[in-house]
Amino acid sequence: MSAAGAAARIGVIKPTTTSGSLEDLRALLPAGIELVPEYMGFRYRSDDEFRRAMPAYAEKVASLAAQGCHMIHPEGAPPFMLQGLAGERRLIGEWEARHGVPVFTTGSTQRAAMEALGISRFAGFTPFGGALAQAFARYFTDAGHEVLAMGKPVGAEENVYDLDTAGIRERLIAAFRAVPGDPQALYILGSDWRVFDLIEELEAALGVPVLQPVVVRCWYILSRLGRASPLAGRGRLLAAMPPLP
Repeated sequence: MSAAGAAARIGVIKPTTTSGSLEDLRALLPAGIELVPEYMGFRYRSDDEFRRAMPAYAEKVASLAAQGCHMIHPEGAPPFMLQGLAGERRLIGEWEARHGVPVFTTGSTQRAAMEALGISRFAGFTPFGGALAQAFARYFTDAGHEVLAMGKPVGAEENVYDLDTAGIRERLIAAFRAVPGDPQALYILGSDWRVFDLIEELEAALGVPVLQPVVVRCWYILSRLGRASPLAGRGRLLAAMPPLP
């Protein structure tokens, strides 16, 4: 779908029922773009829960296609990145062939944004550590990126969801500045820890683009719809609106 100004129904599959990121995205998108949500209801956010999620995602993709959505976005980086880049591409291809509707994941939008901005190496931060963080790094490495960091910006026993806005800003700035290798961007994995309102502050402090899931999602949707007009106040990606690669 590419007609500028045409009404569009975008199906989104939300990982949890508590995130505010759906309303964040609605606030960014112009009139005429309807978001139709389905919910996975993840509770434990564990490796096992994510790995077992694909049959439920498939059912929700089918439901959104039946509701006449023009594009479908299964959100949630961990479940798809655990499939690996090749596994994710296979799933997208199968769903698109079955339903005749474009399907895009969180990871595919983020890889597109990095390519559009010419980012080859980055420092990434996520609420998850350990094997999950290693899987995220491997996903991007397989896509040709140099991952200079991927993990929690807090101690191993700390939780980013316990931080207030000031605490998140402080930890992210400190963690990014400690990464060697001159990263070209700060990558944020996870829509539901409150980085959305900090993007321009972080970019001003660090001097690099900040790729946060909601703004990347907005850029990708508008670009696919042919409605990519610059948006101020949410960081470099939306201000520049580079074309899809």
